[in-house]
Amino acid sequence: MVPEAPWLVPDAKGKLGGRGVWVMPTLGCIELAAKKGGFSRAIKRKVDVDPQSLITMLTQQLEERFRGLVLGALRSGHLVAGVDPARESVERGRAHLLWVAEDAGRREDVEARAARLGAACLVYGTRETIGELLGRAEVAVVSIEDEGLANAIVRVVNRLAGLHGGCPSPHKQARGATPEDRKPA
Repeated sequence: MVPEAPWLVPDAKGKLGGRGVWVMPTLGCIELAAKKGGFSRAIKRKVDVDPQSLITMLTQQLEERFRGLVLGALRSGHLVAGVDPARESVERGRAHLLWVAEDAGRREDVEARAARLGAACLVYGTRETIGELLGRAEVAVVSIEDEGLANAIVRVVNRLAGLHGGCPSPHKQARGATPEDRKPA
């Protein structure tokens, strides 16, 4: 809650001061809270909320968090990009998360190998968008070798998926994700 209109701002990290209003970060829950007056009841004042603008702001916050986590993994040396380096990371047991582009060739083979070797697998973005984030032309497969970063990335992507359809779709929800993935934003 903020001291003047619009009284309500999303806080993907849960770090802002003031009275908090907790809503599951899904399209359906945000729309229902706005329609049924849940936000107004929670902050004890009339609030006119446009659910779509809340979702847009929350999406922007989560996408920025995702970029920060990926770039943090890259800077700290916990990110391995490329098919062969990522495969080696998985085979040596260092990979906690295998991130695969939606348009990666032989994606199912990569996902199956990760599952056999115990690494979580996340299908998200395209080769071009992953490459752009990492400062390369295209990247189809990335390995995250830090467990904390891997779990945080999975949580953010699952929340993003929930904002755009109610629940993360099975191919976008990382297998091996923790129960924290279902916590509110």
